[in-house]
Amino acid sequence: MFENKGQINNRFAGAPVTKWLLILNIAAFLIDFVNVGYHVDGRLFPYGAYMTELVFQSGQVWRLISFQFLHANELHIAFNMFAVFMFGGMVERALGLKRFLAYYLLCGVAGALFYSLLVQIGWLDPGILVGASAGIFGILVALIVIAPDMQIMLLFPPIPMKMKTFGKIILGLGVFTVLTTGNNAGGEASHLGGAILGFLLMKQPWLLDWVDQLGQGQVVVRKPQRHHAPKIGSRTSVNMESSEVNCILDKVSEHGVHSLTDEERQTLLRNLGKDDE
Repeated sequence: MFENKGQINNRFAGAPVTKWLLILNIAAFLIDFVNVGYHVDGRLFPYGAYMTELVFQSGQVWRLISFQFLHANELHIAFNMFAVFMFGGMVERALGLKRFLAYYLLCGVAGALFYSLLVQIGWLDPGILVGASAGIFGILVALIVIAPDMQIMLLFPPIPMKMKTFGKIILGLGVFTVLTTGNNAGGEASHLGGAILGFLLMKQPWLLDWVDQLGQGQVVVRKPQRHHAPKIGSRTSVNMESSEVNCILDKVSEHGVHSLTDEERQTLLRNLGKDDE
């Protein structure tokens, strides 16, 4: 499927963080590998790739972030950036740009830490971790929570599938690979770590309330008296002016996203993603 320039611009409408994630990842890859050759690691790997011992023994904590912008090869970055391009904008418009950026990076950090935990207990061998996949798994989990019945089209094989079904499959494969220490078990452990934190943050959105207060003086994190969903309405640039959608948003604000019926979820999804169609 080809997209014209207008469709691509619409996909980034209200989603500047998604656009910059794509730009920074692609730029880092070009710097990493141009005129280097693919028989060796990229030139940025020694300074930015995640290695447990360098973070915890040498204090190189920046690797918790930098590894998320490095990729091993063309196929690696192509699949990851395709996922960011397809799904990042919807989640960013739902969470708001500051919350989305924090959510994405924290899921990446959680992926690295979960991988390190399994290394520490001896389940996995230590190695080098690179890639945006943990943050992307956070994005996928967010969509599973927000719109579990959203239809997506798989690339291989090209069949339609509900988001919740797709999530169960890829998470199940990840768990199986880690338990059997199969191929890329370290990477799959990172994916699972990002998914676990993503699920927690979507279920307990008050954990990201501190993000809204950045740059506004004292930061205070308070757990609300009742569960509430991500603040979808006020910080998104998506047009949600119909009375039906406003009623749905009121219901989300009062009772949480899980109070919605399947029909209400689909209505909300269509409005969140209608600029991407």
